[in-house]
Amino acid sequence: MFQLHSSTDSRLFHLLVLLFLLLMAASSKATESLDIRVGNFYPNYYKNSEKQWEGLDVEMAVALVERAGFTPNVVEIPWSRALIMARQGQVDVLVNVNITEERSEYLHWIGPERYTQMSLVVTRENAALPISSLDDLVAQCQSLGLKFGIQPDVAYGDEFAERLRSDDVFKACAEELVGPQNDDKVLLGRLLGYFDEPLDILAERRRNPDYGLVVHPFTVIKEPVFFGVSKASVTADELKRLLVAYQSLVADGSLEAIDRKWAF
Repeated sequence: MFQLHSSTDSRLFHLLVLLFLLLMAASSKATESLDIRVGNFYPNYYKNSEKQWEGLDVEMAVALVERAGFTPNVVEIPWSRALIMARQGQVDVLVNVNITEERSEYLHWIGPERYTQMSLVVTRENAALPISSLDDLVAQCQSLGLKFGIQPDVAYGDEFAERLRSDDVFKACAEELVGPQNDDKVLLGRLLGYFDEPLDILAERRRNPDYGLVVHPFTVIKEPVFFGVSKASVTADELKRLLVAYQSLVADGSLEAIDRKWAF
């Protein structure tokens, strides 16, 4: 996923290391910190028993910021608010971000960080529902009398967004969700399911095989996600250091190793 062409690995890696060291030596801000936005969403971001932040996206962001010579400052911020704060320069680095035209107005992109997907999460009893398209999804929602859940400010693909914008029947089947009650609503039969990255469900089932939710085969989008760096708070020199750090992490396999560690 993150590997470079084998014929150029060695030379490119040494060139990146040299460039990185030169940038570090030229910078007077090597001890400054950058704020990294996280949520509370296992296994992407969570606090361990010692109240320290861990998780797939936490490790990747911390690795990037530290490799660039900054001190990472991990801050828990709700997603919608974090986008506003990044626009205003109140938070420096967002993790696990889809590229959109609007976000590109206020974010620089570094990556890809990794690849992600948005799949339908349902109860075990509904794991075999015949859903392979958005039309099938609407048909099942109408048949069962249940809506499906979506999260605000999360990208589910162009077709999905267009249906929400222009198709009143499709929009009537969707319910906007906020917070950890998503799972409960599905388990209690108040929602057909919701769309999310499957990592947390797979992790929960690994810990508890009897867990009531599963990942349905229907996926609306699969694409790379990126580090988003605030244009309002991060200078050109700081951005350059982050870009070189990213290339270094790719070249030595660090990002790939973190990704494998959290694969379920």
